[in-house]
Amino acid sequence: MPVIYLIRHGQASFGKEDYDQLSEGGWEQSRILGRALQNQDLGVPRAICGTMRRHVETAQATLGELGLAKEWHTDTGFNEYNHSELLAVDWPLATDRAALTQWLAEQDHPRKVFQARFEQALRRWQSGDGDYSESWSAFRERVLASTYSLGNCLSSGDSALVFTSGGAISVIIQRLMGLTDEALITWNRTLINTSVTRVLVNAGKLRLVSVNEHLHLPSEQVTYR
Repeated sequence: MPVIYLIRHGQASFGKEDYDQLSEGGWEQSRILGRALQNQDLGVPRAICGTMRRHVETAQATLGELGLAKEWHTDTGFNEYNHSELLAVDWPLATDRAALTQWLAEQDHPRKVFQARFEQALRRWQSGDGDYSESWSAFRERVLASTYSLGNCLSSGDSALVFTSGGAISVIIQRLMGLTDEALITWNRTLINTSVTRVLVNAGKLRLVSVNEHLHLPSEQVTYR
């Protein structure tokens, strides 16, 4: 049966001016993943990539280690939601980089506190309370539309490597496991950078067979952003 490998991007640059680029650790995670995938029976995989920089850089590093051409089909359906917009609606302080940096520096556990504020913003978005360029339901539907469309394009023995983000993968997990909207937040918090979630395609139906595989990473290189 065809297999879709949903790959979360490598570690991005949290706290930097351009979050979207991979950190040095993120580049190394992606190279390690590429070497690990050499042991999988991928055949000649189809590569699909969201358009965000962290997706593209993860694809470049992973495909390079696999010895494959750094070529892919771009699909904006696998892009992440706009986390900056979600934060801005719920927490205006987040739009002022200097003020946010100072505020975080004053916290005993800045990453934990930031995560709590971010999850609050996610829940507000899901509830529909606020003005957003993309609603929660629209985000969910575009991710699922791209996933099912990809599944319908694959034939027996095919595989696809999808370079995407935690939110998009969480939506797919939610649908295939029949979970509530809270699953977006639960899995978003849990998915590891360059982890692999595998989906089998059978007669147009998708079946989740593994989630958050990350044994390719040494423990000291496990990250969540």
